[in-house]
Amino acid sequence: MVLGLICAVVTVPPSAQADHAVSYFPSFYPHEIRIEPLDPEGAAREFVNKSDPLHVYVGTAPSFSGQIPQHLKSVESLKSLVTVSVNPQSSRLQAREARCHAIEQAAAALDAPPDVVIHPYPITPYHADYLGHADRVSPANATPTPTGAPTPTFRAGADAALLSPRARVQATDWDVSLDETSVSALLIDAGVGFNDWPAPPWTKEGWFQAYQLLRPSLSQANDQKQADELYDRLTHNEFRDRTEQINLERELLAALIGSCERAVVGYRLRREFYTDDFSDGIENIAVDSQSGLNSAVFLRTVKLKDFLWNGTLRIGIDPRPTAAWNPIAGFNDAAGRLVWSTVGDNAFLPIPYNSRWVQNRAEIRTTDESGIKRSVRVPDDALMPETMAGRFGQVGPGHGAMTKVLYRLSASNFSDASVMEAADLLYPYALAFRWGAGGQHAGAHDPEIAAATRLIRERLRGLKLLRVEETSRSVADQTFTYRSPIIEIYLDNLAFDELENALVAPPWSSVPWHVLALMEAAVERGIAAFSRGEAERRHLPWLDLVRDPAQLKTFRALIKEFAQTGYRPAALESLVGPEAAKARWQLLDQFVEANGHLLVTNGPYRLKSWSPDAFVFEVVREFTYPVGLGTFNGFAYPARALITAMERAGDLVLVSTDAEFAVKQQRDHRLVRAPLQPDTLRGTLLPIRPESHYVVIGKDGRVAAAGSLVRQPDHRFAASLPTTLQSGVYTLFAAIFLDGNTINPAIGRIELRDSGTIGKAGRAGGPKDEEGKP
Repeated sequence: MVLGLICAVVTVPPSAQADHAVSYFPSFYPHEIRIEPLDPEGAAREFVNKSDPLHVYVGTAPSFSGQIPQHLKSVESLKSLVTVSVNPQSSRLQAREARCHAIEQAAAALDAPPDVVIHPYPITPYHADYLGHADRVSPANATPTPTGAPTPTFRAGADAALLSPRARVQATDWDVSLDETSVSALLIDAGVGFNDWPAPPWTKEGWFQAYQLLRPSLSQANDQKQADELYDRLTHNEFRDRTEQINLERELLAALIGSCERAVVGYRLRREFYTDDFSDGIENIAVDSQSGLNSAVFLRTVKLKDFLWNGTLRIGIDPRPTAAWNPIAGFNDAAGRLVWSTVGDNAFLPIPYNSRWVQNRAEIRTTDESGIKRSVRVPDDALMPETMAGRFGQVGPGHGAMTKVLYRLSASNFSDASVMEAADLLYPYALAFRWGAGGQHAGAHDPEIAAATRLIRERLRGLKLLRVEETSRSVADQTFTYRSPIIEIYLDNLAFDELENALVAPPWSSVPWHVLALMEAAVERGIAAFSRGEAERRHLPWLDLVRDPAQLKTFRALIKEFAQTGYRPAALESLVGPEAAKARWQLLDQFVEANGHLLVTNGPYRLKSWSPDAFVFEVVREFTYPVGLGTFNGFAYPARALITAMERAGDLVLVSTDAEFAVKQQRDHRLVRAPLQPDTLRGTLLPIRPESHYVVIGKDGRVAAAGSLVRQPDHRFAASLPTTLQSGVYTLFAAIFLDGNTINPAIGRIELRDSGTIGKAGRAGGPKDEEGKP
């Protein structure tokens, strides 16, 4: 909903190193975005439309009757995971060994199409934690094709396109089931919405998704307990260092697949097309590793090659929308996610090619206590929402928290002309505690809100608005003022990565408090329900701010009622006076009169018109919009490192690397490959910074060490073997990530044998970086 999506690390792209809060209106965004629900056949026709061609098709590949037109290019991302599940009722498969053998036989019976990759492990190259599991997914450890025993029978209804013609399928007495689960559906089931509620920091990590996919299949209490304990340790940061964290992740995966009740046997890639035509095409494409082109960063980087700021960007999408348009528990289908990415403006946005998130409307400020591993005192006058009631009360004396986070927020007006104030930033917390706490019999409760806000309610210990900073900028004869609220948040969360603390519950709202209160009142009065599940359970409409005329009529009556009474929720009575509330409701009444909908946000686009065949959004063109031009351009065409050689030199492992990167070429770019040196990346779209990581894994399958490599004067990277390694045989896996691009990495491996000398020879020197520093 409205606290801003989150994840493991916040970084700022190179182009955003200047003043983030004082920027320019998004004049180089397309003037309009037109989203059109299209089937694959319709998309293929629209791509070759001479008068008004489709620019991009999101979600799947078009169905071309002949060859793919030359002006089209495509991008790939992780779409789904393919699993084999053993029938728990099968008398032949009660023993673990029999189940494991049946899964191996079933995997061997797959006849995968080109977009499906056979991959017998839950973590794929499209997960950022792939390096930590490299030994388990390397070709040397691939599962051999079983021989002898007959192929198990598959449950009828399995995807026949994935099965060999020789596979046996039957409706009853089947052995295994072949299933495919999309990543988006998996996350929704895990309580991760695609609206504006904050997602857990580990949403895109492979171990988290594996737990959500495989944990329900565990039937034994001991297996369930072991998996749950490991998952809790990971989500509560109960580990000393990166080595222990990776071992916990590996132990969790072993616990999930050890009983052979369900196993991942492959994954399907999503292939999406866009036009690269010199005049009519688009450029600056940022593709998310797991959601493809259906991402907020794509919409904030893509540019038309002609008419950069006056043209219309045509986006086709499949399938057609089914979710309601409300930012609390809606927007959770593919079309809804794209709509919300267009009009919403979350505190943080996902970086497309790793599991980190970048600041958008929130900046994390360092404090004197940053990095200190101790608890902090919560100020007596800090506020805390009450469970179930949602009212704000002072924390009072004698309370502490594990950490404090200081935020500087980039405020702006909402699309109904209301000015962002403290009430807008704080009310989402009250709504989360009111509708997320309690059970089904609570007066105000929605299970989907409860799932989406669990981390916030578990870990928030207080919040305090310190001040509002103002910055002025003169343009010609006009002066524009930018407001930046400074807020402290206190949390019971002490992450191994300190920046993760800041991403649990950022104080942000893409929707003003009065629109949230309107939706809340509608649910309280039985007019609609926030979520699909509650709508079905209570036999009510699913709350929609745009496309339900009957709901809109009822909402307008509520607005007029609230404008007369100066209504504000009980949680805001101390923050908003009656007259200020009346002014808000009057602005909202004027907005719905002029626009015919209630989708009021503060993003770069506003909903202009809609029909079953098209949703049209117009760009916000004003200097008060605070996110600068080109802020996210560095996420388009990420560079990729390719390891070319690895060698042992005493207690060092030296890694040679090439770089594959994009070079600007008129209204396009071209890929270049060259040895990775400091001057290699001159002329690229943006400066590129290398990150380097390695893991050392013993013969027992334990991670013995994990760390970073050091760049050497000869431009190679060096891993220094720890002195703590015991005698034995180890394998070192290494990867170089350019600007954090972890997707489909080129992983190098080298075996370390010299028992008794590993990590000891040459210790006095150690690796030095390019400046001669250790």
